[in-house]
Amino acid sequence: MLNKMNILLYIAIGAIGLGVFSQVKTNKSVSNAETPKYEVLKSFDSFEIRKYPEMIVAYSDMGSGKYSDKSSSGFRTVASYIFGGNDEKKQIAMTSPVIAEMGDNMKMSFVMPESYAIDDLPTPKNENVKIEIEQAKTVAVIGFGGFANDADIMRYTKKLQTLLKESRMENTGKVFFYGYNPPYQLFNRINEIAIEIRNYEE
Repeated sequence: MLNKMNILLYIAIGAIGLGVFSQVKTNKSVSNAETPKYEVLKSFDSFEIRKYPEMIVAYSDMGSGKYSDKSSSGFRTVASYIFGGNDEKKQIAMTSPVIAEMGDNMKMSFVMPESYAIDDLPTPKNENVKIEIEQAKTVAVIGFGGFANDADIMRYTKKLQTLLKESRMENTGKVFFYGYNPPYQLFNRINEIAIEIRNYEE
């Protein structure tokens, strides 16, 4: 007969197996998410220069404060739009990454799938969600792993700013955080800091 310890052991093994399966499934779904098509203009040892095309985004202003304090509410606000919080109750596929523009007035943005024109998108029910066309831009990008926090964002922003200064590249001062993974994904997390470049020439 199974004793209590054996039963607990089997339950623990089952929970671990279920957790591993869940993470594998999450990694697969994230890797299948649509991402903006960009062109890599130049690669360096620690960062690269990318050119992003014009994109349609749904965004919400988050106000001032720390990323850790504002990101969850900003994410939920914009996510409600693509999960049916619009005048057509329409579900819109989520893309990757979620973009947070850093600064005194932070902004959380979801890039709309490429198949949509701006006139095809439903109207948000939440007045704090806006739809706009974001102009094409050139950015320098540096990546890091794990669960991003304010210290990570600050550290990699400063590192990228230093690298740009050493490379004699001018920037506009606009800083973006790109988050590629949902909060429940534990492994293989991808984060990026992007700084907009002014008048880039190779």
